[in-house]
Amino acid sequence: MDAINGLNHWLDQITLLLEPSQRRELMRRLGQGLRVRFRDRIKQQRDPNGNHFIPRKRDQIGSIKRQGAMFQNIGKQLKTEYSENHVSVGFGGRTGFVASVHQEGKSIRPSKNAKSTRYPVRELVGFSKDDQEWVKSEIKKFLTL
Repeated sequence: MDAINGLNHWLDQITLLLEPSQRRELMRRLGQGLRVRFRDRIKQQRDPNGNHFIPRKRDQIGSIKRQGAMFQNIGKQLKTEYSENHVSVGFGGRTGFVASVHQEGKSIRPSKNAKSTRYPVRELVGFSKDDQEWVKSEIKKFLTL
């Protein structure tokens, strides 16, 4: 979180120099770019640090419960919200609930009749060093236009 706080402080100083319409356009560009970056990373089954997601549990026979990679279509449901003062990228509704369970490694009951299951932490959305550098370069590009 220290990196995000530092980035926020840096952005606050820059945004004071811009008009509200310029800040809104900058936030729109950053939000769209981050959404694409997060979506691609989720599709590659990697967390922000570049580590692979923890695979699904195996059933009692030894095969994986579901075939295919996790979260292949969840990246399409990333939402972007922006204004002249902020930008946010995340999930909403039922997808947001599923994403938060995996993001935080919560324990839930998958169905009414199932026993409680603890899910491993699979960080879907977050900033990497590469993302921070990308944000800085996008801001520099925006300011030089």
